[in-house]
Amino acid sequence: MGNGNARQIIYSANDVATYTMDVVDRRAAERQEAMRSRIPTLDKHMKPLLPGETVFVSAYTSNGKTAFMSAWARNATRMLQEWKDEKRVVVYITWETLVEEEGLYDLCSMTGLDASAVWYGDADDDQRQTLRGAAMRRATAPLWLIGYSLKRRREIDKMTMPKVLEALRVMEDSDGLRPAVIFLDYVQKIPPMDRRGDRREQVLANVDAVFQLARDCGAPVVAGCQAGRQVLERGFKLPEIGDGQETSRIEQDADKVLALWYPCKSEAVGTIIDEVGGVTVSPNLMICGIRKQRHAASGQVFPLHFDPGRNTFSAWGHGQVVEEDDDEWWKQ
Repeated sequence: MGNGNARQIIYSANDVATYTMDVVDRRAAERQEAMRSRIPTLDKHMKPLLPGETVFVSAYTSNGKTAFMSAWARNATRMLQEWKDEKRVVVYITWETLVEEEGLYDLCSMTGLDASAVWYGDADDDQRQTLRGAAMRRATAPLWLIGYSLKRRREIDKMTMPKVLEALRVMEDSDGLRPAVIFLDYVQKIPPMDRRGDRREQVLANVDAVFQLARDCGAPVVAGCQAGRQVLERGFKLPEIGDGQETSRIEQDADKVLALWYPCKSEAVGTIIDEVGGVTVSPNLMICGIRKQRHAASGQVFPLHFDPGRNTFSAWGHGQVVEEDDDEWWKQ
């Protein structure tokens, strides 16, 4: 039995050649349905997401990683709808926000209403009716959530990574649905599987579980990662690849690492940021950087237009989200 298990990690020369060509052929076939962010400037520099890849989005607290991943998940959902792919869904897993909050971001993105105002009850009858119409469309969208809900607050135990994997298996076995891309918000919020180790060991174990999730599900996984306070000590506060809290393994093993900085959280409005072409700090400015990209160039840093009320991202200089008819980057 021991010899049999050992045999599983041995690959003959023929195995290597055959398996490699299988991947080459599969990648070519999948190219037309590669998952992109549909944020034009980002897709100009970042290669599409491949099955089994891990992508980490690093930002200091309140600097937009949840908003960024939520917007990306909605864009991926639209891609599946256009492809008329009824067997795959986008899965958004969150320990950070309630399911109802994520749903509200979706509805407000569809209607143009301000999510913050609606969340705090400042929606009149006409606006709520508009949201109900959007909710009917949201009910058919291939975007599933795994998380905590106000509605089921007494029914849910702590969501560990083994429970998340079990939930994904239930979706596949019971509903016949496979994830096209998985979003995790975020690694430092995931409850530890083993509470006996120190905090660093617990977070590293969860990072390893993220890599394993991507391999087990055969889908790309985009995971949020909180950057450490040291970024605030710099003039240019976009996180570097090694700035994730207790997550040193990311810089060695991740396929892609993105970084975000929302300058109006730390700089005065009107401040000039020379490192990205002299842009001016405003509530709509988000700085994004590609800190790692396996098999492709990295190091690109660029501004994005962020609408916090509607949770949308677009090319800097645009006052609205750039849809596919207006931009060709996602087709490349």
